[in-house]
Amino acid sequence: VKHKNEEGGMGIHFYHNASDGGDWIIQNRIQNSEWVSGLLPKRAPLSTFRVITSSTCCLDMETIATPDRSGIKALSCVFRAGREGAATDHDSILFDIDPATGVIGGGTTNAHWYRLGPHEILPGKCPWRSTHGTTHHPDGNIPVTGNTLPNIKGILELVEKGHLDLCPDVPLVGWDVVLSADSEVPICLLEVNLSCNFFRGSFDWGVYLDFVEKSFEKLHPLRVEAQNNGKKFK
Repeated sequence: VKHKNEEGGMGIHFYHNASDGGDWIIQNRIQNSEWVSGLLPKRAPLSTFRVITSSTCCLDMETIATPDRSGIKALSCVFRAGREGAATDHDSILFDIDPATGVIGGGTTNAHWYRLGPHEILPGKCPWRSTHGTTHHPDGNIPVTGNTLPNIKGILELVEKGHLDLCPDVPLVGWDVVLSADSEVPICLLEVNLSCNFFRGSFDWGVYLDFVEKSFEKLHPLRVEAQNNGKKFK
């Protein structure tokens, strides 16, 4: 790329694509699908669906010859409805989605997580919590809650297959899924996050806590063994 006000061979920057061994992800621009755009203001960014999947395969990778889908489960789904004029959907309203039905529930934000400075603890400053009380996109009063995400089954199958094929040994994965305007790729995986959060999505606490308990049961003896051998547990 070249700066518009530079000449004589100056102002040129070369970026090497990660797909060819470089450090930069360079790709064609992806546009929101017509359905997604209908829930957003006109100048909204690409707005993704964050789906969290878990893998019990990671608990028995030494003994499982071939991991299968039975060990992979989608736990939650959230629509990150980008704000008007925002560059990305990190500035968004987070609408909870029922993974079983695709019905969109109430929306909330997590902006208070990122407010810094000691003054934010003062009364009337940064709220400690937020509720799922938003039903409309605030930039245009667009109704979102109550709509049904199309092809929720296909979305969950895509992320579960991705977890199985790419990283079955990773306990929890956050997938950023796009419903795109490209008819050839209507559903695509924009990004995989191996250090992820639920973005205020609801999930089955029983399933999650059982998974966490089994994970610690697996890790504890490995840590004790490493300590007894004078090694650093990783």
